[in-house]
Amino acid sequence: MTRYDTLTQMLDAAAETPGEIGFIDGANDERRLGYRLLRRAAERMLAVLQARGASAGEPLILYVPDTLRFLQFFWAGLYGGLVPVPIAAGATRAHLDKLVRVWRHMGEPRLVIDTKHLARVREHLEAAGDSESAERLAARAISDEPSAVETPAEPALVRPEQTAFIQFSSGSTGDPKGVVLTHANVLANVDAISAGSDLGAHEIALSWMPLTHDMGLIGFHLTLVYSAFTHYLMTPDLFARRPLLWLEKASEKGATLLCSPNFGYRHTLRAISARGLPDGLDLSRVRLIYNGAEPISAPLAREFAARLAPCGLADNVMFCVYGMAEASLAASFPPAGRGLASIRVAATTLGVGDVIQPSEAPQAIELVDLGQPVKNGAIRIVDDSEAPLAADHVGHVWIRGANVTAGYHDNAEADAAAQRGDGWLATGDLGFIHAGNLFITGRAKDIIFVHGANFYPQDIEAVAAGAPQIELGKIAAAGVRSEGAEADALVLFVVFKGRDDDFVPIARNVAQYVNQQTGLVVDQVVPIERMPKTTSGKLQRTDLARAYTEGAYGERLATLAALMTAGEAPAVPAPDTNAPSAATLLAGICAEVAPDKQIGADDNLFEVGLSSLELAQIHEGIEAQWPGRLEVTDLFDYPTINDLAEVLDTTD
Repeated sequence: MTRYDTLTQMLDAAAETPGEIGFIDGANDERRLGYRLLRRAAERMLAVLQARGASAGEPLILYVPDTLRFLQFFWAGLYGGLVPVPIAAGATRAHLDKLVRVWRHMGEPRLVIDTKHLARVREHLEAAGDSESAERLAARAISDEPSAVETPAEPALVRPEQTAFIQFSSGSTGDPKGVVLTHANVLANVDAISAGSDLGAHEIALSWMPLTHDMGLIGFHLTLVYSAFTHYLMTPDLFARRPLLWLEKASEKGATLLCSPNFGYRHTLRAISARGLPDGLDLSRVRLIYNGAEPISAPLAREFAARLAPCGLADNVMFCVYGMAEASLAASFPPAGRGLASIRVAATTLGVGDVIQPSEAPQAIELVDLGQPVKNGAIRIVDDSEAPLAADHVGHVWIRGANVTAGYHDNAEADAAAQRGDGWLATGDLGFIHAGNLFITGRAKDIIFVHGANFYPQDIEAVAAGAPQIELGKIAAAGVRSEGAEADALVLFVVFKGRDDDFVPIARNVAQYVNQQTGLVVDQVVPIERMPKTTSGKLQRTDLARAYTEGAYGERLATLAALMTAGEAPAVPAPDTNAPSAATLLAGICAEVAPDKQIGADDNLFEVGLSSLELAQIHEGIEAQWPGRLEVTDLFDYPTINDLAEVLDTTD
């Protein structure tokens, strides 16, 4: 039993304590809000929502970039018995497409949105020839900075079995898939997270994860409210620009709890390599760093811990966990404080029904120990016929527990694919139990069948990351089966923002490298703009494969094929006195990434409304054009096109 029946009871109790939330917007820019004031602000925002006609049971989309205002409206929705639907706010086409799809899927409900994003989504719909939808959406929009109303809020009578909020787990393509979570679901998971983390009496948490992500919202907000702990929320954009500030603030605040998926550790390590460790950094109070959301890279986790050991970071703080939106958040935890643990197994023994074979061979796959089911939860491994499998047998992973969703919003197909009766839910992952602990091998639908054998895409991706200009997390492997074929074609998707002729040698190199290391023939290497992921950070390889088979990349692949047959360009091109300047090339990169913004040569990139994703994409474009010349952190010191051009011109 949890100590509360509803999330609103939880905040009511926290409001009687001195606990507070710190909102970190810059090195010297921080707002603080006590739980008592958060509750009052939620009541004020609920009055606004109700004055606009919102009533209990209705969905309320939150497309709010400001973290503090997001929480005010999120809690307002909970107190009013509405159903918050958090959607990551961004200006890219993918962000706007997702917002429109979810809004339509939910029946065109009210949405809280800031002025800039409302203008962008209206323009987006109008450009698609759907002015009527643009007008209807605008009519349902509520400003994230509303004027006060005179009528008081009327909190609803909230029940444990009532839907608390909906987490949409779809990425940039495909139909929206909304995970419905009740107050009872979330509280069961928050209680289990607290117990599994062995939380003390005075924890201090710091997170840069967005509140539209389950680890950000449930793991590093609701779990902290549950125990009325003070916690700090850094904006994701700030982390993207200044990853070392994450560590500096952890030191300054005496944080005991941190979190990050793989890409966050990699981003931070790059910044350390470029800048060195900040002076006076003290991470000795850090007790746990939750590592999840993406498949966990053991070597990267070890590198991160070793690099920060001189700053007092203990070698047992890495807390490798397994979860998903359907579990609210957490499904399995290792013992808190044990640190990273893993085993190496033969890659040839990872098919469904296989018995794993421990191996120390160079080709062996290292898998991370993800512990045991969280409190009041259960995990089962089954074969293709759904019969339970014994320990050390690879199979489909099912979960069950009070924290697990009862289904998806208005999506019978998704329900049928996941629900297995008696409370069990098929996760879509493959794994096994070894020595009582869970190990995940990959996604069932992502397995690639070549030469009569099964291959896990993440293993191919890990190999490919050793090729020049290829980075783990920026490459995806997928199998594409042609009609009548007996095996999959191996297709690699690489995030790339440069010119097609610059991609040709990259494609050749990675294909050759994978063949040399694995013996597999790469049938196609496809440049893509961004990597589609779920809210839990899992690559959506099937979406990429589907787009490929539907011909989405056909025109560009034809161009690349022509360049391939024309022969590889020389490594060092002849000087061209008519070549465009660095400033011109940079302006082109910015225009490609953010075509809806007019970015001048002296405009500060951090002040023109770019998202963290867009900033990262601009750096990717720079890296493609000028490999190894600038770190992403350099954008902070040289924030305009002219500043960057001067640096690039002087380092030729």
